[in-house]
Formats: sequence, C-alpha cells, structure tokens
Amino acid sequence: MTRKELNLAIFEGTTDKVLWQPRLETWIGHHRANGTLPERYKDLDYFGIYDALGASVRYAASAGIEGYSDLTDVEHKAEQHEDHYIAITKTPSGELRTVYRDIWEDGKLKNRRIADFPAKTPQELRVVTDLVERQQFKANQETFKNAADAVGHRAEPTMFLSSSGFTELIKNHCGLIHTYYLLYDHQSAVEEYLEACDRRDDRLIDAALQLPCKIFNLGDHATNEFTPPPILKRYLLPRWQRISDRLHKHGRFVHSHWDGNSVTMLPYLLETRLDGVEALTPEPMADMTLEQIKDAVQDKIVVLDLIRAIDFLPNFPMAEMLEFTKRVIDMFAPKLILGISDEISQVGEIEKVEAISELVDKVCGLAD
Repeated sequence: MTRKELNLAIFEGTTDKVLWQPRLETWIGHHRANGTLPERYKDLDYFGIYDALGASVRYAASAGIEGYSDLTDVEHKAEQHEDHYIAITKTPSGELRTVYRDIWEDGKLKNRRIADFPAKTPQELRVVTDLVERQQFKANQETFKNAADAVGHRAEPTMFLSSSGFTELIKNHCGLIHTYYLLYDHQSAVEEYLEACDRRDDRLIDAALQLPCKIFNLGDHATNEFTPPPILKRYLLPRWQRISDRLHKHGRFVHSHWDGNSVTMLPYLLETRLDGVEALTPEPMADMTLEQIKDAVQDKIVVLDLIRAIDFLPNFPMAEMLEFTKRVIDMFAPKLILGISDEISQVGEIEKVEAISELVDKVCGLAD
C-alpha cells in the first residue's frame, strides 16, 4: 500500500495501519536557507527528504483554488519603517490600519507579527465585513493536478479551506481582547461579520467541490482561550456541522486544527461531525492527557499528530519520546495519522524523526 492509499484508507476506515505524516516544512526551509541541512539530506529535494524518512506529506498539494476580489474601489498602501510595517486599506466604507512588528537579522526579515490590530470599533469591523463579502473563489483543475502529481504516491492531497470567522477575528482583525470587547458591546456587528464569513465559506466550498480533492482542513486554531465552550457552542459547532454535512454529501472528508490548550473543548468533538481533528497537543506542552483525548474521540474520529513538538528538542530524551509515541500508536490506531503537534521547530532533532520512522516500520510497516 502506498502512502497515498493509506492516507485515504484511514479516513475510510479500511485499514489497520498507521501513517507517519510529520510536518517538516519549517525545519527543511530553515536548514536549507541557512546551509545547515545534515549531510545525508543536502542533495535531496523537499520530497526526497520525506522519501528518505518513509514519511507522508500533508499539505504540499493544497493548490487549485484561486481567490480574488473586486477591489476597483479599494486602495492599498504600505509604509515600511525601521522596525515596523504599516498596511493601510481604504474602502468606501472606511479605512483599516494594521501595524506589524518586524524582526530583522543581517538585513533579512526574519519575522513579522501584528502589533496593532486594525479593527477595534464596529465601524472598522464593518470594513472587514465588506472585504469578506467581496471574496470570490474559482477552481483551477490544472494547478491542482500538477500539485497532486508532484506529491504522487506520498499522500492523498489535503487542501486548506478557511479558518472560522471567529478565530480569524482574533488572529487577523481584532486580537483576542478586542474581539471579546466587540462581542460584548456590539454583538450584532460581530454576528453580521460572522454571517458574511459563512457565505464566504459557501463560495469557497463551491469551488473546492469542483476539484477531485477528497480531504480538507479547516485551519481554525481553536483553543480554550480563543473558543471556550459558550463561544464554541454558539459560533463554531454549527459551522463545523454545516461544513461537514455538506462535504460528506459529496464523499469528502474534513478535519479541523485544534492546537494548544483544548481540554474544555474535547467533550464537543463528537457533536462536530468532523472526520478528524488535527494537532491536539498532550501534556505537558498543553493541558490534556492522552486518556482525555481518547475518551473524546473514542473510535470514531481520526486523530492527526499527537507527538508533542517539545519532544524533539535536544533536552528531551529520545527513549521517553519513543515510549510516548508507542503509547500513542497503541491507543489511537487505526484512527491515527501520526505526526507532530503542530510541527517540528527549526531546532528540533531530525534524528528523532528518523527514530519514529524506524518505530512505525517495526510496529506496522512503513507505507511505500
């Protein structure tokens, strides 16, 4: 069985094997850019490194949906300063200003994060809503086919859809504190925005269903802090149910990204109607045990990842990491796509990834 066949078979429930699918893109990109790839990988391309590890690739074929907007009456400006960058968007409904903090090293931009979010008032949120309403999508069959062909036997293509409108508020538009201020003081404006996001999701799924992709991901970044149970039940649970039902009618599968502290959300997993949950992070890196996760997913939901990213740091013993990995396999297979919650970092030890490849091969055999 190939890695591609096994990837799909796990969602279909037709296999007893485990797929090893770590996300290595950050680690590979960092070491390739800095000339620090281990000698055994220096002459290999991106897919060659995965092949050497006997590992599957998760998102290399997330392609084929093109987004566009009617921006004829929208003006974009940017200001680059020594240590920050300002993006300005002007529309007929108002203006948004986002301030990013820049981290430079040897003349290269190493990191850019939002320091001041653009939407703190209902008026500014309506500008965001206007921009969401303008978003359109179309399928590009050739782009998808080229990406899927490049991945080949290594994985069944998995395609990103959108985050939830609520977590996008927190991540991109308002920040955590101002999201909750706006929700408390101006609930109707927030819910108008969320309804626009639902319509955006429908347009995106319309395009996605024109492609032969079978597995989709919702990059929600749901956590206790972002989406505690009252928020989850009101705004996220109906969205997950609606999207899951729609994709299931077309024979597709969907999972959501729940990273960080998520223990208060676990009791609602079975109600979501999702096929899988990605990046749940066990103690001590986050706040849940393997037993709590197993109780939540039972034998009904595919779990993606589960090995903690901190286990790959140099100060965490190899033997303990392998023992933990074996526990994960024993508890969650065959509803398991083994990976790293969420990714191995730039300073993670690739030797531990190699050791897990050997372990999976010993336990159930690595897929071709």
